[in-house]
Amino acid sequence: MIIGLTGLIGSGKTEVARVWAKLGARIINCDDIGREVVEQGRGIIQKLVREFGSSILNKNGKLNRRRLGERAFSSRKTTEMLNSIVHPALLARLDHEIAFSRENNKVTIVDAALLIYWNYQKKMDFTVLVSSFQRLRYQRLIDRGLTLDEIRQRTHSQLTLKILRSKSDYVLHNNTDLANLRLKARKLYLSLTEKEVDFSF
Repeated sequence: MIIGLTGLIGSGKTEVARVWAKLGARIINCDDIGREVVEQGRGIIQKLVREFGSSILNKNGKLNRRRLGERAFSSRKTTEMLNSIVHPALLARLDHEIAFSRENNKVTIVDAALLIYWNYQKKMDFTVLVSSFQRLRYQRLIDRGLTLDEIRQRTHSQLTLKILRSKSDYVLHNNTDLANLRLKARKLYLSLTEKEVDFSF
């Protein structure tokens, strides 16, 4: 079974993924895949430098992701340019990981903010949206060190909540506390997988 997990930045989907990992699910984190394909593919970094400038690199030649984000999320055009460079390799790797899970009959979670942007909900058995009030999302992101401008830029690059809801099978509302979110995540996992799980942890 492959379950897609998505949500706007700061919604809490990473916490849901953590809960499901503890319950035995295999997690495919698309942010991690994106980092790996960029770091492993020298050609991708060269393309990024060509489009966004050498200042996106640290002195040691490694990618400065925050600096890249400042440039890439500054407009829809630059965001699309970033996506055109990184996404082909990312999605090829994601397809490989999904195929592995299918072949090995593993319950797998595809954790991806852009899952529906890629139209990958069609490749999932179920798609779960984690939804949260904007003020709560913003506060979580500020607590993580992002500025309001950075938050607005990154949110602007994502699909609207209305579109995400229309293409998701389930919605987990994250508007109270972590304990409540974790409980709802556990219950949904049990319902979708029909597994006996230990709720004591």
